[in-house]
Amino acid sequence: MKIVVYGTGCKSCHALHESVLETVKKHGIDAEVFYETDLKTIIGKGIMQMPALEVDGRIKCMGRVPKEKELLTYLK
Repeated sequence: MKIVVYGTGCKSCHALHESVLETVKKHGIDAEVFYETDLKTIIGKGIMQMPALEVDGRIKCMGRVPKEKELLTYLK
Protein backbone atom coordinates (compact mmCIF):
# COMPACT_ATOMS: atom_id res chain seq x y z
CA MET A 1 0.00 0.00 0.00
CA LYS A 2 1.22 3.50 -0.80
CA ILE A 3 0.06 6.34 1.43
CA VAL A 4 0.80 9.99 0.66
CA VAL A 5 0.13 12.90 2.98
CA TYR A 6 0.01 16.21 1.11
CA GLY A 7 0.71 19.44 2.92
CA THR A 8 2.76 22.59 3.09
CA GLY A 9 4.33 21.91 6.47
CA CYS A 10 1.69 23.45 8.71
CA LYS A 11 0.76 22.04 12.11
CA SER A 12 -2.24 20.11 10.76
CA CYS A 13 -0.20 18.63 7.92
CA HIS A 14 2.44 17.36 10.33
CA ALA A 15 -0.30 16.05 12.62
CA LEU A 16 -1.84 14.00 9.81
CA HIS A 17 1.55 12.61 8.80
CA GLU A 18 2.36 11.59 12.37
CA SER A 19 -1.10 10.12 12.87
CA VAL A 20 -0.77 8.01 9.72
CA LEU A 21 2.70 6.79 10.78
CA GLU A 22 1.46 5.86 14.26
CA THR A 23 -1.66 4.09 12.94
CA VAL A 24 0.34 2.08 10.39
CA LYS A 25 2.84 1.01 13.04
CA LYS A 26 0.27 0.30 15.76
CA HIS A 27 -1.88 -1.92 13.53
CA GLY A 28 0.95 -3.59 11.60
CA ILE A 29 -0.21 -2.29 8.23
CA ASP A 30 2.19 -3.01 5.37
CA ALA A 31 2.52 0.42 3.75
CA GLU A 32 4.96 2.99 2.49
CA VAL A 33 4.17 6.47 3.84
CA PHE A 34 5.29 9.60 2.02
CA TYR A 35 4.97 13.30 2.85
CA GLU A 36 4.62 15.51 -0.24
CA THR A 37 5.11 19.27 0.04
CA ASP A 38 5.62 20.28 -3.61
CA LEU A 39 2.81 22.69 -4.50
CA LYS A 40 2.88 21.85 -8.22
CA THR A 41 2.36 18.18 -7.39
CA ILE A 42 -0.38 19.00 -4.88
CA ILE A 43 -2.26 21.26 -7.30
CA GLY A 44 -1.76 18.72 -10.09
CA LYS A 45 -3.65 16.20 -7.97
CA GLY A 46 -6.57 18.63 -7.70
CA ILE A 47 -6.05 19.15 -3.97
CA MET A 48 -7.33 22.52 -2.81
CA GLN A 49 -7.41 21.98 0.97
CA MET A 50 -4.60 20.66 3.09
CA PRO A 51 -3.72 18.40 4.66
CA ALA A 52 -4.85 15.72 2.25
CA LEU A 53 -4.54 11.94 2.38
CA GLU A 54 -4.09 9.66 -0.61
CA VAL A 55 -4.19 5.87 -0.37
CA ASP A 56 -3.15 3.82 -3.40
CA GLY A 57 -3.78 6.73 -5.76
CA ARG A 58 -7.16 7.80 -4.37
CA ILE A 59 -7.73 10.93 -2.32
CA LYS A 60 -9.51 9.90 0.89
CA CYS A 61 -9.83 13.21 2.75
CA MET A 62 -8.87 16.88 2.48
CA GLY A 63 -8.73 19.82 4.84
CA ARG A 64 -8.76 17.92 8.13
CA VAL A 65 -7.03 15.34 10.30
CA PRO A 66 -9.23 12.26 10.69
CA LYS A 67 -9.26 10.30 13.94
CA GLU A 68 -7.57 6.89 14.13
CA LYS A 69 -10.84 4.97 13.68
CA GLU A 70 -11.56 6.79 10.42
CA LEU A 71 -7.97 6.39 9.24
CA LEU A 72 -8.27 2.65 9.70
CA THR A 73 -11.25 2.52 7.34
CA TYR A 74 -9.03 4.10 4.67
CA LEU A 75 -6.06 1.80 5.35
CA LYS A 76 -7.77 -1.59 5.40
